[in-house]
Amino acid sequence: MKKQVFLLLLTSLIFTLSSANAQSRQFNKPQPELCPSANSQSRHFKKPQPKLGAGVKAGLNYASQYTNSTANSVDFKSIIGINAGAYCNYFLLDFLAIQPELMVSGKGSRWKNQYYDAKYNLTYIDLPILIKYQPVAQINIHAGPQLSYLVSATQKDFGNNQKTNVMDYYYKFDLGLAFGVEANLPFKVNLTIRYVLGLNTATTGAQYNETWKNKSFQISLGYRILGR
Repeated sequence: MKKQVFLLLLTSLIFTLSSANAQSRQFNKPQPELCPSANSQSRHFKKPQPKLGAGVKAGLNYASQYTNSTANSVDFKSIIGINAGAYCNYFLLDFLAIQPELMVSGKGSRWKNQYYDAKYNLTYIDLPILIKYQPVAQINIHAGPQLSYLVSATQKDFGNNQKTNVMDYYYKFDLGLAFGVEANLPFKVNLTIRYVLGLNTATTGAQYNETWKNKSFQISLGYRILGR
């Protein structure tokens, strides 16, 4: 089925390009210049780009946590989580847009010291609000604040293989800074690489002496439903 869809898309693309090429050859034929000023304006006329766009996206997080405390004695490692959701954008100018997103995102880290070995899986609902600079149609860079709401927090203890609810260890809200780059690929697909750095303390102090913040490296594939 996928092969048939791919062949159909390829055939449509070839037909579209052939038609565009034929129209281009027809358009380039010498024509009598009845009104030079009108023809000059038509040659410089550009079709306006759509201002509103929207799509869906999903991918992986390479998540971890960090602290500014010098008393930290934990050896921690990054973990893999998922990200999935939707986005929309509105172009204020032809090259400048605002893009809010609504994502479900897996974060956390694995902690290990002489007393325990455990992984902390945190699930957030993320709301990044990004300013997107798109100098060309194929690529953009973006940055902006990200507000997150914690919906799940569990600890997996590798010593006894038990899972524990640790929602009390973390604040409900988290604030971060997101920045990255996005490539617009054929067939309305886009590839996003992004880094999100936590700005405020994620942990409450109920369990940890140090103050810990979230950070994650994200990669995701999106499908543009409408617009740019």
